[in-house]
Amino acid sequence: MKKRKFKVLLNIFIILVVLGIVLYFSLKDNYEEILSTIIGMNYLFFISAILILILYRFIASIVYYYVVRINKENVSLLRCLQINFIILFFHGVTPFAGGGQPMEIYYLHKEGISITKATNITLQNFIVYQVALVIVGIMALIYNDFYHLFPEDNFIKRLVMFGFVINLLVLVASFLLSFSKKVQTFIVDKGIKGLAKIGIIKDEVAMQKKLSDYWHNFHKNALRLKKNKRLVVGLIGLNILSLLVSYSAPYVIARGMNLDLALVDVVVATAYVMIIGSFVPIPGGTGGIEYGFVFFFSYFVKGSVVNALMLVWRFVSYYLGMIFGGIALSLYGKKVKRCE
Repeated sequence: MKKRKFKVLLNIFIILVVLGIVLYFSLKDNYEEILSTIIGMNYLFFISAILILILYRFIASIVYYYVVRINKENVSLLRCLQINFIILFFHGVTPFAGGGQPMEIYYLHKEGISITKATNITLQNFIVYQVALVIVGIMALIYNDFYHLFPEDNFIKRLVMFGFVINLLVLVASFLLSFSKKVQTFIVDKGIKGLAKIGIIKDEVAMQKKLSDYWHNFHKNALRLKKNKRLVVGLIGLNILSLLVSYSAPYVIARGMNLDLALVDVVVATAYVMIIGSFVPIPGGTGGIEYGFVFFFSYFVKGSVVNALMLVWRFVSYYLGMIFGGIALSLYGKKVKRCE
């Protein structure tokens, strides 16, 4: 536990250092104009942007609630919302958002759900989300190909394509891990043998049996998604809606700064920004996301105003989400009901 807290604190320190660098480069040339734009914005739109963040997480929590129900478990919608914000916190303080899923399994287990089933729920929820993310990414790429919002051939476009391919490969790997018995058997056989050869595992046969039993239960639970195709399609649709809601936040903030932007253009640009941010190794994609935002939105907004827009959006979409997640984490106090 102490080691985990140290890692979290270290990652927060890294975030703050990179944030300081981002603020320096964002404000160093026209800080008075940028601060004036932020202070002078219509705060009803700022509050609306915060409500958009909450709505985004609420829709995601509805999806989460039904994924839990598919697996014959009962966790309240309010608790799903709380866990959702806790996941958001750990996504935000770990590189590549890698800390969210382990903590998701941990808190589902605290709700009395077995580790095997909690792992299933986590992976199923990730698959449903990842499918939606890839679909929105495809929509953004197609829209840009038709309307040419951004240059056809540049380094940033290649980064976007790279990020899209990474997300697609992650989705394929998740499907194979959940539904392919061949992949699961390969992991059990080859993985255990390899670890036994280098001395990490002593009793190879016992470990293979234990892991085989785990994968059997895991695969059986994973098939629940296949048996609920209509519901899964609906959940993917809800996730697409939640992403579109989230990606509309810069539009609302821009309106508060008296900027006249097209909503579709803003959603496409934000989708591009988030695709780039998905493979930035710094916690929260800090640095890469800010740079991507300024790059893409500079095609719609000129001068220092784009920096003001980026800073307010980043505060609402990331730092405020982290604050909400920290509050949700501090308020969580439920004990484990049962173990596997």
